[in-house]
Amino acid sequence: MKIRNLVLTLVMAGSLALLAGCNFDGGVEQGRCVAFDPAAKTMTIVVDVTHDQFNPHYSGGVHVFKLPAEAKDMGPVPVVGGRLMVDVPKNSVLIYDKATNSVRDLAVQFTDVEKNVGADHPKVKGKTFPIMDKEQQTVTVYSRRQKSLITFKIPADALDYPPYVWTAGDEMRVAFRNAQKSQSIRIMNVTKTNIFKK
Repeated sequence: MKIRNLVLTLVMAGSLALLAGCNFDGGVEQGRCVAFDPAAKTMTIVVDVTHDQFNPHYSGGVHVFKLPAEAKDMGPVPVVGGRLMVDVPKNSVLIYDKATNSVRDLAVQFTDVEKNVGADHPKVKGKTFPIMDKEQQTVTVYSRRQKSLITFKIPADALDYPPYVWTAGDEMRVAFRNAQKSQSIRIMNVTKTNIFKK
């Protein structure tokens, strides 16, 4: 996984380096996709504030980007979701609140955390997450990044939240020019990009 993340970073850096030869003045932002509107041609992400592939923290700003002008500069269509990250030590789940267009730190009680669970594990493979149990007031999610199957009890006021809230959006990397930061020039779907595929 570390090699994959390093290569993804080099790929995007290489793309920007090519643009730099053309007097490129811009940057890159990365974060979880919380909204995608193909009709309006926009994508919304919550930014990772650490810029650390191995220890991201999706608590930055909520940024809306216009999709690239050329279809070839857009990666696979992202999965959207409101779950930004699960923080077991802090007994919390960071979620995106559509109503306020902001990040919310939701206090939860973890009832089961199984680590080192790969995507091909029988408890995960072929299953659809999140699994919600209103009677027990629990939500079970699978974190591919953490390789963990996690169940937590949620507050009563969160029982009617839709599955979207507990779904992790795809990790997206966006390149832009400083003169027009809201207009992306290239978007990479980090979650769905298989850099080892021939």
